[in-house]
Amino acid sequence: MLKPLIATTVLAASTVVAPMLHAQARVEESEPLSGAQVEPSANEGTTTNLQTEMYFRLQSLQEEVLDLRGMVEEQANEIQRLKQQRMDDYLDLDRRIGELTRQIGGGASGGAGAEGAAVNTDGSLGGGGERASETEMYRNAYELLRDRDIDKAIQAFNAYLDEYPKGNFAGNSHYWLGEIYLLNQNLDDAQKWFERLLREFPDDRKRTDAQYKLGRVYHQQGKNQQAQELLQDVASGTSDAARLARQYLEENFQ
Repeated sequence: MLKPLIATTVLAASTVVAPMLHAQARVEESEPLSGAQVEPSANEGTTTNLQTEMYFRLQSLQEEVLDLRGMVEEQANEIQRLKQQRMDDYLDLDRRIGELTRQIGGGASGGAGAEGAAVNTDGSLGGGGERASETEMYRNAYELLRDRDIDKAIQAFNAYLDEYPKGNFAGNSHYWLGEIYLLNQNLDDAQKWFERLLREFPDDRKRTDAQYKLGRVYHQQGKNQQAQELLQDVASGTSDAARLARQYLEENFQ
């Protein structure tokens, strides 16, 4: 009698406790222990590392771009400064040679009264009427160029050439007109003036300089064969233009 009663009691208890244990197990599986950290999977960790690495690489590239942009701006400023310095050197050299030529030739024509007189771009003296001398007209054009009054300098050099097409400073005037247009990247007009100097004044002291500049013009126009031939001809000499031509050939035709 006692054994069947115990068996019945145990069976009833197991019927009540079993569902409770099962429910508790399900709760424990769905909720992590308090304070425990959930470890990320291997794929999630790899993705996070790649994103971090890409972010820092992007930041590094942006900094490099900014540095390169600054370097380009500095080089552009330096190139402009060197162009200006080169123009100043040419102007100073041309002025000194012109003064020496004038002194050897007996001084400027037109008398002492015309010395230092203002000359209009059409070749007339500041007071009007009387025409300026050849030296005065060239000096006026040259001073306008030195003062960076480019438009008036172009007019004055052209006025000089109209008045003295075969004058003592005609070759110089052709050269400076070509130089002005080259510095302004007007390659067609620069080519015209340098070629005219070489064609019409083959023995002018500016010939070698004009050849070098014309070679550079040809190169910038894409006429590489003409440029190389002309520059090689200049480079065979011993002048400053020859040294510049050799350097230009080394930098652009190697």
